[in-house]
Amino acid sequence: MPRTARIARALSTVLAFALFPALAAAADFLPLAVGNFWEYKGVNGSHQVETITGFTVVRGRVVAVKSYAEGVDAGLQNYWLLDTDGSVLLAGFRDQTGSPSWAYEPPIRMLPVPPALGPQPVQHITIHDVDTDGIVDSFDIRIDVLADSILAVPAASFHAFGAGQISPLPGPTAAGVARRALDGRSLGSFPPSVSDIIPTDWYSEGVGVVQYQAADVMQLVAYGRPTPVATSSWGALKRLYR
Repeated sequence: MPRTARIARALSTVLAFALFPALAAAADFLPLAVGNFWEYKGVNGSHQVETITGFTVVRGRVVAVKSYAEGVDAGLQNYWLLDTDGSVLLAGFRDQTGSPSWAYEPPIRMLPVPPALGPQPVQHITIHDVDTDGIVDSFDIRIDVLADSILAVPAASFHAFGAGQISPLPGPTAAGVARRALDGRSLGSFPPSVSDIIPTDWYSEGVGVVQYQAADVMQLVAYGRPTPVATSSWGALKRLYR
């Protein structure tokens, strides 16, 4: 094989290795590689940046840590993993301000994959304290897939699935502590009544959450992910020049 052809073939290999991590993760409805980030702007002017900052172990499971940088949820960490079928699972959250930090057993299925419109099975969940592992409470919850549509947000228009539950997080609530969603984010005065059931989290394949309901409606304005290149592929290319 001519030298130029060998170089072209090696370059193709390099590109394949470079693109493979992104392609492999393209089907994930919540990409969990360290360094992935999402920037949101609220319809009422709030702002948030969420980043996958590392991994930890919660109740024997390796989970990704999503960290919040700004606003009322600054310092919040919540814990995520994907089931073997790709379903998005929430393992719990930690609030760095001293509010309760909870782990869920089993992790809550926030979005089934592949998503299917309609009611989903009821999940029986036990809440554990993240630090002591003591049992705090237990509850039943049903998170339905309520919408399948093109959702326009500042970043772009995305094909997204909207999921939601009937009520906010059940369990003990300290006086003066803001009500919280399942992942620990502050809900403010939302929802106006526990009988409401609307999509609160919108997931797009290969991107993650493009809109969610917190104290404000947060819409995606920017997102990104690392694109590592395998060092072995660079070594193969360099050897052609010897």
